[in-house]
Formats: sequence, structure tokens, C-alpha cells
Amino acid sequence: MSKHGNGKLVAGINGFGRFGLHVLKYWLEHHEDAPFLVAYINDDTLTLEQIHRILRTDPYVRVEGHHFEANGFNLTVHSPDGMEHDIRVSKDEQAGIRWIGEPELFLECSGKNTAASACAHFLAGRTCQVLVSATCWDADQTLVYGFNHHRWSAASRVISYGSCTVNCYVPLTAWMHERYGVVDSDVNVIHCVARHRLPHQTMVRTPCTLERSGPALLGFLPPERFAVNYTLIPHSGVSILDLRYRLGRRVDRNELVASLRHALIAGDLQTLYGIDPVDRGSEAYNGTSYNAVLIESSVKVLGDNVYLHAYLDTENSASRYFDLACYIAGQIRR
Repeated sequence: MSKHGNGKLVAGINGFGRFGLHVLKYWLEHHEDAPFLVAYINDDTLTLEQIHRILRTDPYVRVEGHHFEANGFNLTVHSPDGMEHDIRVSKDEQAGIRWIGEPELFLECSGKNTAASACAHFLAGRTCQVLVSATCWDADQTLVYGFNHHRWSAASRVISYGSCTVNCYVPLTAWMHERYGVVDSDVNVIHCVARHRLPHQTMVRTPCTLERSGPALLGFLPPERFAVNYTLIPHSGVSILDLRYRLGRRVDRNELVASLRHALIAGDLQTLYGIDPVDRGSEAYNGTSYNAVLIESSVKVLGDNVYLHAYLDTENSASRYFDLACYIAGQIRR
């Protein structure tokens, strides 16, 4: 694998919707430590001028302290630490992206290429792996950061990061099973989506990729002992999850809360989840980079069943995608 003078790999982002915007934000905020450079952005609907305006004016995703200039085909970034960096921007159809083959790591964030076959033409030239920001059933690997990311293989060509709900559910459930033994489980998800995606309905019950991905990733939880109720609502905000676990042994509520807090502060769930003593309402968790924020006052233990209530900022699951991209880039550099 080729390396550059600064020892960092080159990455390109395809798709500059909400997810791609968040990925760029995380990279800009952590560019000094990140093992890759974002050198290319492509979006088949947005021009350089539109991307420039989004970065300067988006009311939700604020890239504080950075200054952006649009110069020809380049987006020039001036960072507070003195970095000046050019990103080549293109508005090409998926099959004709002009920088295909240039980056070592292709960050597929468009949501339009969710099959390995759709990503095959990205694997050209220097590009050795494609990381898909969605469920990709035939990917060479599905890697969930904080759960199985260390199983990364250099032989994989297309890697899926799972999904926002997969990242929310899987690491926490693996932790619950390791300590208490999960017998069966179900999840109720109220998932917010942009209003224009549900123009004629107030809410829609729909299948969720977690229902299939959960058992596939968690060998102890077969499909017949797992269910997901998944409802989309047209709302710009934070999503809600209610999780139930039936455990192999009864657990005291105070013991469970103490174990959760320890895992979040200094254990296996550190940096992945947050916990709030009381429910402050969904808007309080806008912008959180956690997989989910658990509400301590809502933890219930009834017999051998545990009930957890949590909030999830679905857009900011891009934080786990970014963590996974950093891990993969670090492994490729070795």
C-alpha cells in the first residue's frame, strides 16, 4: 500500500448528504491524529459552491473555527491550528467519478451503493478498500466499532459499518450477554427521518436491518429470540429506543446500574455510550457522538427482564464510522 510523505493515507468521500457532512466534520476536528487525509469529495447532486455554502451555514452541523474557500475545483480549508488543505470536489455520476483509483480508502457515504457489486468499480488503482456507511448484506465484512472492528482483514475489499441502529444495539447487547447471559431480546425504535422522505404520512412501520444484522453478528441471539419494532416519523431530531433483555439470571437494579456506569466510564463501553441520571427530553441529545444515551431513571428490572430507555442521534452515528475508518487506515499503514 502506498504511503505519503506525512505518513497518512489518502481518502475520498462519495456522497455529501448529512452523513458525509458529519464525516468531514469529524475529520476536520481530529485531522491531526487521524491516520488519513480527506483529499476528495464527490456528490452527484451538489456543486462545489453548494457544498461550500453548507459548510458555512448549516444550522446543525457546525464546523467551528474552520474557514472555507471555493477555488476552481478545490475546497480550501483553513484550520485554527494553521493547516491549509485542499480537497478536490467533483459532481460526477457514481460510475464516472473522476478520482476513482486515487485514494487508498474509499468512503462510500452516498447511501446509493449498498451492495458489493455496486462498489466494485471503486476498487481500482490505489484503492484497496471501500467502507460503506450503510448495511451491505454481501460485504466482505461488517465491522462494528467497539464490538468486532479488531477482526478487520486486509483481504476484505468491501466493508460495511452496519447502521446507526446496529451500532447502537450490538456492543451494548454483547456486554449484557457477557455479564448476565441474554436469553432473548426485543427493541422498539422510533426513528426520525427528514420530512420530505415521508411526505404523505405521519408515521410508517417498516422493516429494520437490525432484525437480520443483530443475530448475524451476535451468535448467542438467534432470530427466533429477537424482534425489532421499527417506526419512521417525519421529524428532524433525535430517535428513541426502548430495549428489553431477558437474562439468564436475575439481577438487582442497583447492581445493573453500577455495572453499566463502570463500563461506560472505564470499561468496554467507554466512549461508546452515555448515561444521564434523568430524562431531559430528546432535544438535549442533539449532536451527541454516542451510539446512544441511556436514561438511568428509566432502567427497570422486572423479574428476569431488564428494560432500558435510550436516545440516539442517528446522523451522528457517523462518529463510529469515522472511528472505524481511522482504525482501518491505521491498519493499512502498517
